[in-house]
Amino acid sequence: MFLLNGIRIKNPSAFTFEPYMLTKATRVANGDMVMEFVANKRKFIFNYKAIDSRELDLILDIIWRQVAVTKNCFINMTYDYNGRQEEAVVYAGSIPHNLHRGDGQIWVWKDVNFSLIER
Repeated sequence: MFLLNGIRIKNPSAFTFEPYMLTKATRVANGDMVMEFVANKRKFIFNYKAIDSRELDLILDIIWRQVAVTKNCFINMTYDYNGRQEEAVVYAGSIPHNLHRGDGQIWVWKDVNFSLIER
């Protein structure tokens, strides 16, 4: 189950979870690398093999269109992880999608991929 700003979205065909360590790094005069820990962050990658325009529009409304109105670039995400609900405040990367079929009513998009990156 995935919620964006409290609204349930379609479960993706594939979901990738990328935890990573955010650091500040530099090389000192003798060439050694020094690194300072900043934070642990998460990146969430959603992939839909196919999604209809209603389901995609719901996602776009939450992570793209509402930002233009509210000027708040961050959204709340709730997701299931190892049998428990987790939360993160995230922002969206690009949202590429390819038209698969448009019959004049409900369009279907394929290969929709987007990332939500922890604040």
